[in-house]
Amino acid sequence: MKQLSRPLLALSLASLLTMAVVTGPSVAVPGPTPAPVAATAYSVDMGHSTLMFRCKHLGVSYQWGRFDAFTGAFTLGEKDSDSMVEMTIDASSVNSNSKGRDDHLRGPDFFNVKEFPEITFKSKEVKGDGDRYVIKGDLTFHGVTREVEMEVVKVGEADTRMGRRAGFEGRFKIDRTKFGVETYSDSLGTEVTMTFAIEGIAKDS
Repeated sequence: MKQLSRPLLALSLASLLTMAVVTGPSVAVPGPTPAPVAATAYSVDMGHSTLMFRCKHLGVSYQWGRFDAFTGAFTLGEKDSDSMVEMTIDASSVNSNSKGRDDHLRGPDFFNVKEFPEITFKSKEVKGDGDRYVIKGDLTFHGVTREVEMEVVKVGEADTRMGRRAGFEGRFKIDRTKFGVETYSDSLGTEVTMTFAIEGIAKDS
């Protein structure tokens, strides 16, 4: 067998080394770290939102009412810990479709709006599972603050011709006597259910 000359041998070895480098295992090159998704802050659109309540009347039916004036904001984050909700309700805006009854509700027997003009809620914990959320927070009503828990469903979220919007619906229950409203317990139920439909518009829309 004819031996290769030294120059040809060196050239052959260099070629083999080059092939080994080119065909060797590839090493992944880390790309740029994706930027975190920013949380979106929304203001409550009162014109497209509703806050209602009900309690039993004489144990035979439900008496419904609503609040006509309120403000609020919420934030939707990629992580639950970045989400929050807060609401402020004008207690004097109560509307049960009866002026006489509403005047009574504003008085000292019930809301006592002169002393406690606002009802507020501020979340402490938001846990989401798809479009369903459980929100815990502090409700301040009639001068008393207590923790409440509510179940909330996201109805939708989209960029619209009226800005980026998101809507939610939910409810929670309270025992009004725990907030110091104990009057007429023989004729009106002490359990009050709050039902709400909230639409928000992104603050940067």
